[in-house]
Amino acid sequence: MEELFESSAIAHLVEKQWKKWLALTAPHVEGPARTFPTVTISRERGSGGSVIAKEVAERLGFVLFDSQLVDHVARAAAVDRIVVAHMDERSQRSIKEWTERVIQRQAFSPQSYMGHLTKTILTAGEKGKAVILGRGAHLLLPPSRCLRVRVIAPLAVRVNRVAAATGVPREEAEDLIEQTDRQRAAFIRDNYRESDADPRLYDLVINTGEMSLQTAADLIIQVVQARFPEIREAATEAAGNLASAGR
Repeated sequence: MEELFESSAIAHLVEKQWKKWLALTAPHVEGPARTFPTVTISRERGSGGSVIAKEVAERLGFVLFDSQLVDHVARAAAVDRIVVAHMDERSQRSIKEWTERVIQRQAFSPQSYMGHLTKTILTAGEKGKAVILGRGAHLLLPPSRCLRVRVIAPLAVRVNRVAAATGVPREEAEDLIEQTDRQRAAFIRDNYRESDADPRLYDLVINTGEMSLQTAADLIIQVVQARFPEIREAATEAAGNLASAGR
């Protein structure tokens, strides 16, 4: 299997997403730069977390960084080239300080990869307007600057979803789920010394067993807008500017 950092398609997608994020978080010339929150989403396989993350990002006007893209940047150590050089000195200093603080506190192994991963996630969270899927982002970003979400579902529901999505038998779907969940739990345990299933690490835990993915996305958006009023204010302002431009 081709490594992520050797894939030109992934590299192109990474560039596209980061440039989109840079443009989205660029300060307006008429006023000071705003700082917006980030949404982090941890999920069990088959819970619908990936679909929900995409829906939330689209509706909030945020950029989605899934675990594949974040992992690519960290492995390629490309975050400096793609992002940091385009940020102001204050933001660069903040990212450097947070990275050093987190690395000193955690038992990362291998440290070089986790150092780059930390910088990648902190960079995305520095100005916000990002939805970050997986990779322990909820354990790296300041709780005051993000909404930390965990998406779960009963095993039977997840097996049905994975079997339908992949076309494999239910027994094989269950094996895939158990393998993925085990790998994700080990990543969090080995690198952060935490349990990804600990509800105290999240602001919101959503069970999609009896809830549609659309409703789950609605709930996340309602909570993030209530907790961070600047999101709703920015949306209202943008709508007003659009209406004025159309007159």
